[in-house]
Amino acid sequence: MVTRESLLNSARLPECRHDVESGLHTEHHLPGRSSYVKTMVFGGLDGVLTMFAVVSGAAGASVSAKKLVYLSIGSLLGSSFSMGFGEYVSLKAESDFVNSEKAREEREIEHCPELEKKEMLDIYMNRYMFSRLDAMALVDVSFRNKDYFLRHMMVEELGIILEDDDTTPLKKSFIMSFSFLVMGLFPLGGYLLLAMFGKEDSDENLPTFAFTTFFTLLGAATLGFFKGKYLKQNGFKSALNMTFNSIVVGATSYVFGLLLSMV
Repeated sequence: MVTRESLLNSARLPECRHDVESGLHTEHHLPGRSSYVKTMVFGGLDGVLTMFAVVSGAAGASVSAKKLVYLSIGSLLGSSFSMGFGEYVSLKAESDFVNSEKAREEREIEHCPELEKKEMLDIYMNRYMFSRLDAMALVDVSFRNKDYFLRHMMVEELGIILEDDDTTPLKKSFIMSFSFLVMGLFPLGGYLLLAMFGKEDSDENLPTFAFTTFFTLLGAATLGFFKGKYLKQNGFKSALNMTFNSIVVGATSYVFGLLLSMV
């Protein structure tokens, strides 16, 4: 039996966020638009890593600063559009599939309610081992709210979670493309300055690449830190993870560019 004393004892635990005395629920959850953050982080990280790979490979091959910038900007613009378009196509296909399955279930609930109840009854009994009596009671109670029954049926039967998300595939594709474009500029910082104000001297490439590497790792670490904080994770661990990924990508591309330039 749940008593007032047991509730008060549980409320003293650090992981509990319930104000038992006032009856207020103060547990913190992520905002409903957390999918925006996921899209921004994925697009931004992909932008940093992709462009750092391009810059590192070109630097390893001793490509001049201006040629490297031209090559990188072309790759940045093309990849940014490609990422956004790919995001739109995949999300649109997923949205169309979910909507078609939802419409089908709505028709079945409307025209064949007993059949849908029987399907849910079998799920309760076979998957969750409820007795027939308890399963029938659950079905009867849940069917009183058609929207709840529909959502529950979609999860249990199809594994589809209906989300109250007003973000459209077009919005997310724009966010993906924009994030890729902005974060993809980080690896180009040093070479943009050298191309505008420096000389066409390959001896300047190494210190410029070192500066670009630092700038890239800083951007990746910052992105990882805020991602971790937003998701209630260890921000520094997330930052180190993204920094390590960037180092591996940059080192691999640089070495291969260097080796190919010797052929």
